[in-house]
Amino acid sequence: MKKCFKCGTPWSGYGRPRPRQICEGCGSYLHVCLNCHYFDKKVSNCCTLTNTTFIGSRDSLNYCEQFEMVNWELKKIESRCAMAKTTWENLFKR
Repeated sequence: MKKCFKCGTPWSGYGRPRPRQICEGCGSYLHVCLNCHYFDKKVSNCCTLTNTTFIGSRDSLNYCEQFEMVNWELKKIESRCAMAKTTWENLFKR
C-alpha cells in the first residue's frame, strides 16, 4: 500500500506521483524523499542510490528522476527479511 509519509492517507494513483502532486488528506507533497523507496536514514546521504544529489530537507518537494513511491507493506517485509538474514548470519558466524 502506498501512502503519505505524514498522515498515512492511502494514495489512490498508480506508478509514481507527479512532482507537485499533493496528499488528499493533509496537503503535503507526495514526491519527497520520505515517501521514496530508496530513502534510508542509516545511509550518509539518506539515499541508497549512489548517483543522486543531496537534497536538504527530506520532507520538501524534489524533482528526483529516480523517485519510486514506497510500498509500506513491501518495505515492512523487506526489513523483516533483512533482520532474519542478519540473525542467521550472526548465529552461524565463525
